[in-house]
Amino acid sequence: MSNIKDRKRFKIVPEMGGALARNYARQRGTGPQIEHWRTQARELTADLPEGAKILEVAFGPGYFAVELARLGFSVTGLDVAPTFVEIANEYARAQGVEVSFHEGDVAGMPFDDESFDFVVCQAAFKNFAWPVKALDEMHRVLRRGGTAVVQDMNRNATDGDIVREVEGMKLGKLAGLGVRQALGGLRRRAYTPLDFSGLVAETAFRTCEVTTSGISLDVRLTRP
Repeated sequence: MSNIKDRKRFKIVPEMGGALARNYARQRGTGPQIEHWRTQARELTADLPEGAKILEVAFGPGYFAVELARLGFSVTGLDVAPTFVEIANEYARAQGVEVSFHEGDVAGMPFDDESFDFVVCQAAFKNFAWPVKALDEMHRVLRRGGTAVVQDMNRNATDGDIVREVEGMKLGKLAGLGVRQALGGLRRRAYTPLDFSGLVAETAFRTCEVTTSGISLDVRLTRP
């Protein structure tokens, strides 16, 4: 049975809030990780025109959104967790960067059709209760010729891949152990490349490009 069919057996993941969200923000806010997002922001936006409008779905603490905004793009964020909206706004203000953070559900986004040139979603898609609706909403808010990028865990990632990923985060021993255990659990929710391609076939995008590296799954979708 495919992972897409299996998703019916998963409980909906509760939104992060309060102390849990702030602890997650601290774990993900180390120097090496911020530098990773800074590099990734430059790489992902290399082909975007000046002043392009970007939407980040499920922005979490807002670190990546801030790095995108530093590059001069107009950045909007959407997250279902109000605590993350608060954390991300605090971080953006502290960094002197302007980002428009909103609380809302990706399956019913509060944005007009064709509002953005680029949509990105990192490390959250596997938790979406309505993945087809989420992708269709990304398609709706994208301008024609726009691209959506979904980056998440690869269900085919090995234990060794997870160990190497956590080592790169430069966490303490105890924190690293906790993250490894969490990633092992999250892997069970993730998609394989084949599963994700099958999911996209059910959406307005129809097709996608999927690549993998380490624990990561990278999906590129274009609105013609």
